[in-house]
Amino acid sequence: MLLGNKHAKIIRNLNTTLTSNRLDYRTAIQLITGHCGLNKHLHTMTKITSSACPACGHDEETVSHFLGQCPATARLRGHYFQDYYISVNDIFDYHHITTIVNFANHTKRLNLEPEALDASGVT
Repeated sequence: MLLGNKHAKIIRNLNTTLTSNRLDYRTAIQLITGHCGLNKHLHTMTKITSSACPACGHDEETVSHFLGQCPATARLRGHYFQDYYISVNDIFDYHHITTIVNFANHTKRLNLEPEALDASGVT
């Protein structure tokens, strides 16, 4: 699931600006694919019992909700994307991948504790 309409630009930016930082590169790939530590994906993998957003209680904590719609991060989103509520396609189309990763890092929502990792290779 590649987000946004400017796929080549997203991949180019990813490969030219984040290759030296493995954690940021991983975060970007997770957000682009939707395979990340947000509750929708974890629930799909049966790692947790609910796909609801822990910050606002919305039914599903998806990448789209996390990046563009969660009211709990609206003020922070306004700082990074100059808009409090924005579609995920607009985020990926009009903002550099480093800005998107910086937003995600600032929320600390995707930070994994070492004890949360298991032998499955899912990080």
